Amino acid sequence: MTEQFSRFDAAEFLKTPEEMAAYLDACFEEDAGDGVLVRAALKDIARAMGMTDSTNTT
Repeated sequence: MTEQFSRFDAAEFLKTPEEMAAYLDACFEEDAGDGVLVRAALKDIARAMGMTDSTNTT
């Protein structure tokens, strides 16, 4: 039996401003100092708020 994986999209789970703030805080804490994780979190939050085209994930 082969394992099947589905793509995880954090934006689907960010429903309230409090959840978005907590997610961003966690990403600031875990970021390696290059800002990659923080930028990804901001993109996730923008998609969760409907501010971007959700079909373009690049």
